[in-house]
Amino acid sequence: MKKSLFVLTAALAFGVAAAQTAAPATPAPANPTPASASAPQVPTLTDVPAGHWAKDAIDRLVSRGIILGYPDGTYRGTQNLTRYEAAVIIARLLDQIRTGEVNPGSIAPGDLTALQNAIQELAADLTALGVRVSDLEENAVSRDDFARLEARVEELATANGDAAAVAGLKSQIDDLTSRVDELSSNYDALRADVDDNASSIAALNDLTVLLNQDILNLQDRVSAVESAQADFVQRSDFDNLAGRVGTIDTRVTNLEKAPKFSVTGTIFAQYGSLGLTSGSTHFDVDRLTRQTFADGAFSSGVNCPPATGTATTPTTFAAIGNVGCVDTKNDFTSGSYINFGVTAKNLTTANGQITVNNAALNFSTSNFFNVAGGNVPVNVSSATVDGTISGQKFDVNYSAYNSKFKFNDYLFANDNDTESVVQRRGVVANITATQLPLQPQITVVAGNARPNPDRSGNNAVLVGNYYGVRASVNPGGIGTVGLSFAQNNGNRTAFGVDYDLGFGAKNAEGNSPFTLTGAGVISIPNTPANFILGGGSFQNAWNNGDKAFFAEGKADLGIVKFGANFRGIMPNFKNGVAGMSANDAAYYGGAANGVKSTMPYGPDQVGYGAGLGTNLGPVALAAFADSYVPYFNGDRNTSFGVSAGASLAGLKLVGFYNRATLNNAVIHVDGNNFAYNSTSPYMDVADVPFAYSSTYGALLRHDGAATNALVKGLNFTTAYARFYDDNVNDFQVYGNYSGSFAGVKIEPFARYHLLTTPNNATVEDNGASVQTYNTVKYGVKLSTQPLAAVPLQPSVFFNIANRITNLGRGVQVNNGTATELFGQTGITFNQFLAPNMKASVGYAYYQGFNVANSTNNLTIGSSASGASATYSAAADRFYSSPFSGGGDPYGGDNLGTANGKAQGVFAQLAWNGLAANYGVFRYTNLNTNATSVAQGFKVSYTFNF
Repeated sequence: MKKSLFVLTAALAFGVAAAQTAAPATPAPANPTPASASAPQVPTLTDVPAGHWAKDAIDRLVSRGIILGYPDGTYRGTQNLTRYEAAVIIARLLDQIRTGEVNPGSIAPGDLTALQNAIQELAADLTALGVRVSDLEENAVSRDDFARLEARVEELATANGDAAAVAGLKSQIDDLTSRVDELSSNYDALRADVDDNASSIAALNDLTVLLNQDILNLQDRVSAVESAQADFVQRSDFDNLAGRVGTIDTRVTNLEKAPKFSVTGTIFAQYGSLGLTSGSTHFDVDRLTRQTFADGAFSSGVNCPPATGTATTPTTFAAIGNVGCVDTKNDFTSGSYINFGVTAKNLTTANGQITVNNAALNFSTSNFFNVAGGNVPVNVSSATVDGTISGQKFDVNYSAYNSKFKFNDYLFANDNDTESVVQRRGVVANITATQLPLQPQITVVAGNARPNPDRSGNNAVLVGNYYGVRASVNPGGIGTVGLSFAQNNGNRTAFGVDYDLGFGAKNAEGNSPFTLTGAGVISIPNTPANFILGGGSFQNAWNNGDKAFFAEGKADLGIVKFGANFRGIMPNFKNGVAGMSANDAAYYGGAANGVKSTMPYGPDQVGYGAGLGTNLGPVALAAFADSYVPYFNGDRNTSFGVSAGASLAGLKLVGFYNRATLNNAVIHVDGNNFAYNSTSPYMDVADVPFAYSSTYGALLRHDGAATNALVKGLNFTTAYARFYDDNVNDFQVYGNYSGSFAGVKIEPFARYHLLTTPNNATVEDNGASVQTYNTVKYGVKLSTQPLAAVPLQPSVFFNIANRITNLGRGVQVNNGTATELFGQTGITFNQFLAPNMKASVGYAYYQGFNVANSTNNLTIGSSASGASATYSAAADRFYSSPFSGGGDPYGGDNLGTANGKAQGVFAQLAWNGLAANYGVFRYTNLNTNATSVAQGFKVSYTFNF
């Protein structure tokens, strides 16, 4: 019997394994039995050793829930299998077959035969067992018989008095009683085995029916395979095919590693004109098309130059476009250019020392000319290459017009001069020299620079040949230390050092709790007295050199952040001159209007400061102190401030106190003219509102982008500050929202700003001049996506903004109110007449009253940088130039007398790279009623290949 159970269990084990690995999944029945309602938990058997020959089979049975092990987590592989255990295993398997978890059709024929043999052996054992039970039943002696026998023995003992005989009989009776008990126990066990095995046999008979049907199906499939065997390929054919596949795979691998070349490029052609058709006043066309489909169509997107509003003699459409204003020369421009490039990959030298992963060489040729004639130059516009040299990574980049590089914050910072005041043709090369000591990262730059002829009148900090080298190392893995040398022939020679170090265990973001950063530069004018080989001396070079140095130390301890700094910056670093840094060039109006500065601390100062901020859940605490004097002595500027409050659900409410002094005398604010401090927190640590001023007050702000924002997309700020030295009060509340409703994107904004002075009189403090004024500004932007269900798939937009500024607390008379109104609207048909064809029409209107003392504000207002301010709730003004020509940068404390309006209609048709733009624009000076009309058009075609 045990043998039969062993054979049956083994057959089932192999059958289940085959079902797991070979059988396709079969759908579960519509109404699965409770046994299949939930998958059994997969136990971990602790006594099956790794590497045992049966471990894989046991693991498969355990994963299927056929075997679960004993309650103590053991398998007991050397223990005999009882019939009860075999019945449970078989029942679980039958349940899985019935629910479709195991497909009996996947069990191999040999396993089916083993199952049938096991069932037959089990049936034979049960038959023999039944015979034994019958014999026991026939020969069994009941307890009643023994009771009668005992009673008879007692009677005999009493009657005959033969105690010994009685004792012998009792001993025999006890022995018979013991045997009867044993037989009874065996009978009960045998009967239980018969019952259990009868149930198992019934279940196995069901399984046999299923298996027999699967055997017939398998026999049919074998017959079909045998009949089609003639069509099968022979093993030799298969081996031959496998060899060919291997050969092809090798060839493909070699091709993937082989050099690859491709050609890409752009063909562009255009013809256009922008000029006055009547009148003589220049005016800004560019501002009317900002943030519409025609943005930049009549300019390149930068600001108008100051003063005249005209460009140098234009040679291209782009030159006129750079101005952003109509030009009275009425020059027609036309031309074309071709940009094309060759790219290569997987290039290797013969000795394998140099590997080029990617390389590109881009050319451009153009024939832009005036009607008087021109030439057709061919230029290498850019080139790039990267790869390895003896396993060391390198890359090289060449640019014909705007080479970008930066050594440190005060030296050769030429990576972000977006308005191209200077044109730099040059090469930037980087290599990670792992074979040198300390494995430095080396950067080499070389090139030639000149002022951009289309941006004349601006400061050019590099002219002529320049070159430099920077090497940085990572000592001990704590950060980088860099050394730099830079030279501009005939201008300056400079040496620099920079460092960015981290100490302590890094957090999950890779940041160290303690950091030390800084830079130092000495920039020496190229004069004979400063050249050692020219008769100069080190002392002269040091004394005549311009120096900049700063150091910052920060600690982030989780609940508190701390930072401290020291700096000394000489005056000639203003506008990037000493550092030969175009990023620091002033474009319009100096540092207050448009400096692209990379310097963390401004020029002409020696100072120090510290900041503290907390991160205590909802509690927000901050403090800072800062002090400096001009580099060559002067009055000391000192500021400190504190704030305390709470942050919760996107809201932040803080109270603050600041004090700013100049030579110990309290001032409103150092050079910021009562402006709200919207820059980053002090050293990115201490967030104190209205920093660097003499104020106290409170601020409430909601961040609509915060994950826990009360209203997603809603931003608002309410701030009150009292400039306590002169009793000036500043109150402002502003906000904006961005969301969608019924397919329309809605972006409303609003602002109110009130600044009051004692008796509304003019107050002057440290160069600032201000008097009572109030500003109301509001507007909305509406737009839709293409309406796919509407013919031509139109999309529309509507933008409007209005500003009203009054001197005093209310509306004034006698030119006491300045207003600006700006509106834009348009429609685009996204499927117009032909696939991919778009047709757009737009209209824009601008008017200003009492906005400036010069017509320049209406005619050449800095429209590019002002495009975002027009619809901004954070500023009083529309455009970057203050309407008042001075004073408060909000544009609110002084009024002018200029009155005018500009409007235009413009259209665009675009189809597969072909674009045609046309616009008619009108400017009216409302003081003189003089009108100027301009017309512009441009037809261009762009083809990319």
